Amino acid sequence: MRIYQIGLLAPVFAQNLLSMGARLHLTHSRFISSTDQKSSLTTLSPTQKVGIIGFFGWGWTPHLVTGIEVGYQGVGQSYYGIGRLSEPYAAGITLHYLRTAATFQPQYAREGWGVWFSFAPGINFLTQTELSFQGDSVPVGGLISPQIIQRILGYLEKSTNPNDRLLLLQVYQRIVPSLSMAGGIRIRLTPQVWILGLLSYERSLRDIEKKDFRLGTQETPLYDPQRKPTHYRLIGFQLGLQYEVMVGH
Repeated sequence: MRIYQIGLLAPVFAQNLLSMGARLHLTHSRFISSTDQKSSLTTLSPTQKVGIIGFFGWGWTPHLVTGIEVGYQGVGQSYYGIGRLSEPYAAGITLHYLRTAATFQPQYAREGWGVWFSFAPGINFLTQTELSFQGDSVPVGGLISPQIIQRILGYLEKSTNPNDRLLLLQVYQRIVPSLSMAGGIRIRLTPQVWILGLLSYERSLRDIEKKDFRLGTQETPLYDPQRKPTHYRLIGFQLGLQYEVMVGH
């Protein structure tokens, strides 16, 4: 029994360091949808978003850390074009996610600088949805995003059902797997504190839209059957602090 207990505790005593910190996430956000990209009715414009990530890891060696991270971020896309009355319109979508992930963090340090990387598959939980539409209307339908936005906002404007207050959270998938990668340099502030400057990339791994969703009692799905899957993509810069505590023997 004693040998068994020692075996369970061995990974704990094998730790070389504890690593923790936070990173500010500044991103160039866009939705990847072949349906929208090929449409002549709308033009896509990326948006700029901000997020925050906290992380905690166990270093099995000075160069390999595994752990967890939790973040909160927005992803979004803007659309514009010419509507039915030959006037311009502008529309937008912003989704807010709470993200949890397992992290694999290779790192290397010299005297006062080093490199740091993160590979983090995770799960995103949708917490808020924001839709906007201004200007001329677009043709009725559910094939492209401006049509979908216009249809949802028009329905909510006329609705008297109190349950429809949650509709914006039901239009999109509540749980979305994703993959995030970041890498760059770190500069030592003190023996235990580093400043991180990283380039980052993140993408959803499934369709973020709930294609079978229906508005109220309508029989026709909100999304046109020919609409292809939509994913989000974030490309950005992260600035953060990392704190390391050596625990190895």
